[in-house]
Amino acid sequence: MEAPTRILLIDDDAVDRTSVRRALKKSGLRHVLTEAPDGTTGLRLAREGAFDCILLDYRLPDVDTFDLLASLLALPGEGHAVLMLTGEADEDLAFRLMRAGALDYLAKAEATPSSLARAIRYAEARRGFQAELDEARREAEAKSMELDTLNRQKTLLFSIIAHDLRNPFQSLLGLSEVLTKAVATRDHASIERRAKGINDAATQAYALLESLFSWASLQMDTMAVTITDVALGTVAAEVMQGAAEAAADKGLTLAIDCQGTTVRAQRDMLATVLRNLVSNAVKFTLPGGTITVAGRRTGSGVEIKVSDTGVGMPAGKVADLFRLDRRSTTNGTAGERGSGLGLLLCRDLVERQGGDLAVESTPDQGTTFRFTLPEAAGVQCP
Repeated sequence: MEAPTRILLIDDDAVDRTSVRRALKKSGLRHVLTEAPDGTTGLRLAREGAFDCILLDYRLPDVDTFDLLASLLALPGEGHAVLMLTGEADEDLAFRLMRAGALDYLAKAEATPSSLARAIRYAEARRGFQAELDEARREAEAKSMELDTLNRQKTLLFSIIAHDLRNPFQSLLGLSEVLTKAVATRDHASIERRAKGINDAATQAYALLESLFSWASLQMDTMAVTITDVALGTVAAEVMQGAAEAAADKGLTLAIDCQGTTVRAQRDMLATVLRNLVSNAVKFTLPGGTITVAGRRTGSGVEIKVSDTGVGMPAGKVADLFRLDRRSTTNGTAGERGSGLGLLLCRDLVERQGGDLAVESTPDQGTTFRFTLPEAAGVQCP
């Protein structure tokens, strides 16, 4: 058996309330009726209880009807089916009330048991239909936003493939052609120089492809996230070892300060984030500078920082670092080139592990990237 319809009647006229009460009783509609003698009481009851339908008199002495209607419709929940009752036969007024959100308009003279019950049922049905429409609209908007994001991501991927990935391969082709000529003339100095150029271009292309594949996997949700206890110092040491040669070429000092901390993370994701951030730091730090990976216990977990004493960035550049529509790349202090994709990948990877990547930077003083991960008991960092 269906639950009775919960009805709130707001009407200052006791005679009219009695007429509605009798009509509802004769209608056969299973209901529970609550009565309010004025708008203020009616609004209070609507806030305190749950009603399927509100019968609202148009003329109330203590409130403006349109204001009260707006307040009733704004109450939290799935919305209220508000049915207007009036002693006036005014089509223009009915139209205005319907535009304001009332679901029906019934003259009191026409409020027979059958018409009143029918109007209440129709009002409830329309409210349910509107709720379904609102939900469908919200889902459509969410899908539209997802499609817009996918389109921007697709555009970004195409732009990287068309521009960033083409550049190192153009270098490879050009350098290999020059290298062929140098071999023919036995120009050993030129051969050595061109070979290094080919290696640099190949390294750049490979790093870009790795970032592209990782980032694409994230967007397609194909990269599994298994959170475990990870020794921060061990991962940091591996990352620093991988960056040691590039750092040595620029005369940079690499330091680790994790204070024996262990974090809850996905090991490969954490390593990828640190690798990208350290690589960026090497790229933008002048000879003689220092790059540090540090982990410090805080009240919310372990704060991980990758800091450098490099060239830094102005505030405007910092604000655009993680914006997909403003992706840009800047050559490093030794002319190193990148795709501008690494930081977007880092942000996504950190968020996948429950963190939030932030950055602080001051021109000519350096840059610090930081994020927090949960601390875990277990293996200690060396």
